Amino acid sequence: MSVSQIAKEVYHAHVDHFGEPADSWKFDDGKRSDVFPDRIDVMFWPTDADCGISTFATVGMSDRPMVGANYRVELHFSLRLSLQRAAAAPVARFLANLAMYPFQIGAALDWWHTISQPGPIPFFREASCVLLHPHFVPNGWDAISTKSGDVRILNVVPITPAEKALKMKSRIADALSGIDVFSPR
Repeated sequence: MSVSQIAKEVYHAHVDHFGEPADSWKFDDGKRSDVFPDRIDVMFWPTDADCGISTFATVGMSDRPMVGANYRVELHFSLRLSLQRAAAAPVARFLANLAMYPFQIGAALDWWHTISQPGPIPFFREASCVLLHPHFVPNGWDAISTKSGDVRILNVVPITPAEKALKMKSRIADALSGIDVFSPR
């Protein structure tokens, strides 16, 4: 399937921010849909001398609007782990599947939402839920401006059921205080 204008803009914003990805995966079943994105690409930037975090980003999720939202989204997933292509592939597949979730349930995703049971989360055996987090640092990157409108970046943070329960009782920042959310656990 051809790449949409918004996907091109999102891709170029990522290249401007991170540089060219070291690798990528294309998930495309060849079917056209008015509800689901036609294609999800997952880009991968491995750790390097300057950054000890491997980063994954979806491109294509923003191709379709979500029900009830006036914005679109893409996913980021970061790991404090050096990965080769074979080890990174399950993460790409997990993100591509997660990117379809709001279209399957017919509801929008946004910052601070949690998803229970998104399927096995690669490298996070203890976690069975994900938190969709905004930027991690003040003035961090949390949106991409495109001709079609803003695309929010939802950082996928694996959390345990106990951490999810804490979120319901207190502020999430307090619940995750002292936890390296990028390290496998």
